[in-house]
Amino acid sequence: MSSAHAVVFMYPLQGHIIPTYKLATNLAAKGVLVTVVCTHGCHARIIKANNGRDPFAQSLMGSNIRSALVSDGLPQEFDRSLNHDEFNNAVLNKMESHVEELMEDLQRKGPPISCIITDTFFVWPDRIAKKFGIPYVSFWTESVMVFSIYYHLDLLVKNGHYPFTSDESELINYIPGAPALKLTDLPSYLQERDISTPEHRIIYEAFQSARGADWIISNTVEELESRTIQELQVQSGIPFCSVGPLFQHHHSKGEVGTSMWVESDCRSWLDTKPKNSVVYVSFGSYAHVSKAQVHEMAMGLLDSKRPFLWVLRPDIVSSDVQDILPEGFMEDSKEQGLVVEWVSQLDVLSHSSVGGFLTHCGWNSIVESLWLGVPMLAFPLLTDQYTNCRLIVDEWGVAMNLGQVSRSSNRMRSMLVVHQEIAVTIAEFMEIDGQEGKRLRSNVGCVREIMKKAVMNGGSSQKNLEGFVDYLKGREQSRSLSFTA
Repeated sequence: MSSAHAVVFMYPLQGHIIPTYKLATNLAAKGVLVTVVCTHGCHARIIKANNGRDPFAQSLMGSNIRSALVSDGLPQEFDRSLNHDEFNNAVLNKMESHVEELMEDLQRKGPPISCIITDTFFVWPDRIAKKFGIPYVSFWTESVMVFSIYYHLDLLVKNGHYPFTSDESELINYIPGAPALKLTDLPSYLQERDISTPEHRIIYEAFQSARGADWIISNTVEELESRTIQELQVQSGIPFCSVGPLFQHHHSKGEVGTSMWVESDCRSWLDTKPKNSVVYVSFGSYAHVSKAQVHEMAMGLLDSKRPFLWVLRPDIVSSDVQDILPEGFMEDSKEQGLVVEWVSQLDVLSHSSVGGFLTHCGWNSIVESLWLGVPMLAFPLLTDQYTNCRLIVDEWGVAMNLGQVSRSSNRMRSMLVVHQEIAVTIAEFMEIDGQEGKRLRSNVGCVREIMKKAVMNGGSSQKNLEGFVDYLKGREQSRSLSFTA
């Protein structure tokens, strides 16, 4: 039996589940007993998408990892995609009591809990940790620059930049460890004038809770965000441990994934396309776009004359909106492109025919694309994606912008990126031998090497994870000695 027991809570959104599940399995591989906790609603969707197979079944997870379920405060069948406010209010106000009940049950059954590891966006971890007398580890699934911006929300308030100001030409040059940012480089929720929403309350309360963390673990690579990490450690006094990139690698035969959508196998279609010719398009698992923008994207892809694979979730506009593509598009594009609801993104990005990724700039998509050496065309839509866009376009030089005009979240609905611009930009982006294409691919190669070294034995991510595991095991050993003394 392991000497340390970590209870790991996954935030109930697809983009958060993937890295959290991987962190849990990595800890288990290092000899920590892990109880990974999923909400009933997410668990039901994952099982449905996997034809009844349960990725959290003990027989699939191994001897050092087990699972538990908790309610998010809503009925299992509740449409969380259609009712964002109700979902976020439940996470804010209803989930904590269910978490407390689960923790009491786990403590009764044993073994003793060494720490809780929870997604930073939960609002209750410091209270739960204090109640049970255990350390609290905040797990951050996004870039450290975004964490630093949220952590220093007080500086935005002090300088008159939060709530959002109308003067978008102003620069924010006071966030520790971050470059000078435009207001439109901020996460989208900080670009809004109405800050009374459930999302804003979650951000505020979650980062108040994070200030009480004993450790912060992050899904990034130390060498890529070293300055920001160093400044955060100085400002917060909390050990900051970067262990990325964290994602589930290619599914082996019989392995069950944690996707909430049924994955289409597109490999046979990709096999028919020339090397580096296909532009892969995905807006991720959470962000929504208007029907008008979907139409512009569709016509832009068609007019680009480039082969494309487009992942278009059924609820990309809303779960109650059907027929979102332009009339006749599927027929007109059948020789050029393929539209599917969901895929194994790693399988797609690793295919030799894929030459570029038109992405919403979600952090999982970014690290997967870089890991597999695929340059990106940045089309941020929501939350951290604007800041991530700044990182990959301006700081790392691994992406081009799609939509050169400022597209703040306040004006997204009225500011479409039109199909003519989409077509021209895709054509330039996919010109592999062009000057821009060569620059992007060279920079991607450099970042990819940094990532690969980080996860090798002796690499920064491996050493950081081992340091955290040593802390947990050392703490348990000290506790055992105190009991026997």
